[in-house]
Amino acid sequence: MIDEEERLLRALAEMCAQYLSEGDALDHMCMNAGERAVELLFKHGLVDSIERGARWTEAGRALLEYN
Repeated sequence: MIDEEERLLRALAEMCAQYLSEGDALDHMCMNAGERAVELLFKHGLVDSIERGARWTEAGRALLEYN
């Protein structure tokens, strides 16, 4: 992943973690912007599904933990 792409994905992941977290899952609440965000995270292997209740993969958790 190029640095700029990784930086943008990290920002998106952090926003999703902050605003879409429902326990240990993500809930996009069937809102278009949330659905598109989760789809993009899924495309890059950061969450395990595009459905409500998607969970972070190891790669997603690693990206969120990166300082």
